[in-house]
Amino acid sequence: MRNIASFLSPPTNDAAKARTRIRKRTAASVVAAAVVVAAATISAPAPLNAATPTATPTATTTACNPLPFNLPAPANRHTSVKKAWAYYFPPFPLAVDSPDPTRDVYPRWMDTHNSLNGAYDLRDRPAAPQRATQTNWRQADFEKEVRQAVGAGLDGFIWEYNSSTDIRWQQLPAMLAAAKAVDPGFKIMLSPDFNTAAGSTSDSVYNNVMKVKDDPSIYRNNAGIVLAPFFPERKTPSWWDGLRSRLASSGVKSNLVPIFISWGGGTQKTDWNNSVSGYSQWGTRTASGVPTLAKESAEAHRRGKTYMQPVAFEDSRSYDGRYWESSNSSTLRDSLASAVTSNADSIALIAWNDYTESWVAPSKDRGYAVLDMAAYYISWFKNGVKPAITQDALYWSHRSHPTNAPYSMTPIGRNGKPTPMYIPNGDAAKNEVELVAVLKTPGRLTITQGSNVKTMDAPAGLTSFKVPLVAGTTPSFKLARSGATVQTVTSNTPVRSSVAYQDMIYHAGGGVAGTCAR
Repeated sequence: MRNIASFLSPPTNDAAKARTRIRKRTAASVVAAAVVVAAATISAPAPLNAATPTATPTATTTACNPLPFNLPAPANRHTSVKKAWAYYFPPFPLAVDSPDPTRDVYPRWMDTHNSLNGAYDLRDRPAAPQRATQTNWRQADFEKEVRQAVGAGLDGFIWEYNSSTDIRWQQLPAMLAAAKAVDPGFKIMLSPDFNTAAGSTSDSVYNNVMKVKDDPSIYRNNAGIVLAPFFPERKTPSWWDGLRSRLASSGVKSNLVPIFISWGGGTQKTDWNNSVSGYSQWGTRTASGVPTLAKESAEAHRRGKTYMQPVAFEDSRSYDGRYWESSNSSTLRDSLASAVTSNADSIALIAWNDYTESWVAPSKDRGYAVLDMAAYYISWFKNGVKPAITQDALYWSHRSHPTNAPYSMTPIGRNGKPTPMYIPNGDAAKNEVELVAVLKTPGRLTITQGSNVKTMDAPAGLTSFKVPLVAGTTPSFKLARSGATVQTVTSNTPVRSSVAYQDMIYHAGGGVAGTCAR
């Protein structure tokens, strides 16, 4: 059985620290059991199109718009030369082994407090899908995720692809079919997994690419099929050149956009320059690490290559106790704003659905809040101008307890030992409530936590308002104009002063005043 648990990816851009971390998959026999039942020399490839985006396409309105701005008309949603992607992690689709949410394994993976041997101890999960029919439910679920992604302005998923015997890794055909059914302009970029053993060949990657080389939903640029492997430096540039040579000899043009475990934008990775069309890396998980992203973009462009900028909301890993302080939505928003100002060529939300570490997909404990906030910046990034605000939206985020709250239970980590949560490096822990207001016109914001009431006068546009977290309360939020209440929202996460076990993820919610079916 193939090892399938989540990544030990570097959450900061500190190269010295990142080198000590390796993302690896550790297998869970319980997880595996639950799922199984259910020839030429190549020159440097041409870079991706790095032209300036065109003017904002004509927008479209709908009877119920869940966003505070209008997306471009469907025919224009993928016309920008700037592209926005999300890294899809196949082990965590909307449902794993049953279309019946009461029988699916997610409830048994939540808050287990035991990650021994790779078992899951999730703090969040996808919202249970609502289906009109149970026929072909896997593809139906993928179609829903494609609609969610398109609804945020994304152009496709980066799909980690391999030939595991775990059925979750075998769903690429269903995802490709879903993309074609929902939006033929939505593409799947291949992120091939590979054998890292010494002396291993590229046979598996070659065979996997050949299986899907003619599918119209596979992403191609002007140099052919794009391969975006995670942690490609586990093999040498010449190994990847050899793979591309094999593909070329079979009539398949390809180019490499490696997602390095870390980079930093300095002189590292120069030995890759003749083998790649662009650069990317796994990214930062702290607001203080965001400036490194602009350095990487500048260095990639200096080398004549493109840059796919990573973007994450946070990183919290109950399986080994580590988490990094993302400062509510600051890391997400600052990273996306950096992509705009540093002229990145594309962005990659990392990840769409890795519920063991980092996710932006609509979920049980965050709803659409994180993805909706990202959508504002994605529109700005792709179209070159901030989107015009058509209606107000209020998004909140906070933890379910202070980071120093006493707790009575310590989960067992993958190493079989008690694993309390801690920050290994980066920004210090913060305990704040954040209200991100996207306003059509100026207004007064209020955050109420029991008797603690804080206000802020906010201009039109997007504003972040943060106040200290107050335990023993359930935060509520209000927008008012001229003394009249315009919109209110209350957190669905009470803030506890003490807990049974630590939950360091940020909970989130909110949106526009109306409720739209999504």
